[in-house]
Amino acid sequence: MGLTPWRVSGLPPAAATVAAAAALLILLAAVLALTIARAEANGASTIIMDHTQGPYRVVVGIIPARPVIPQTHLAIQVFDSDDRLLRDTDVQLLISASGPPGAPEFGPQPVRNDQSLRYFEVDVPFDVVGPWRVSVAVSSERGAELFVLPIEVGEPGAQIQWVWIAAVLALIVAVGIWTWLTMQRRRAGP
Repeated sequence: MGLTPWRVSGLPPAAATVAAAAALLILLAAVLALTIARAEANGASTIIMDHTQGPYRVVVGIIPARPVIPQTHLAIQVFDSDDRLLRDTDVQLLISASGPPGAPEFGPQPVRNDQSLRYFEVDVPFDVVGPWRVSVAVSSERGAELFVLPIEVGEPGAQIQWVWIAAVLALIVAVGIWTWLTMQRRRAGP
């Protein structure tokens, strides 16, 4: 005597198929939500400059993905000519920023990498929307170089919270399936 899937679950074949498909959709939505959450987690910066000049290569990433007021977080990596990552014990890093007329200037401010040994990190306040010039001055016994990064600062946009949207959609699908299965059981009777 073999058991069929609908006999084990107590559901007719069509309902068991719909329930399995719904469970698969919910699982896929959860995986998508977790993937998006990981991709947007703090620390995932957008690279806006990767430039070699003199004895240094400087890589600048920002959070959020585009420069916005009131501030943008810069994560900076400095490499030597052999592509070795340098720390604040190896180089001195100064950041400054100047914006449109009337915008207050920022820096020069020394930046260290105390919290993360991989990155020099600093929050740059942008008070005015428009074109800005961010300067990264690097110096050590290897020499001194000035990296200038022109950026366009904008208004912060509304950020879509994909994790919450996926969770709400999964909840709607689950409630819909539960309601449909409940109605099917009532029609089938005791």
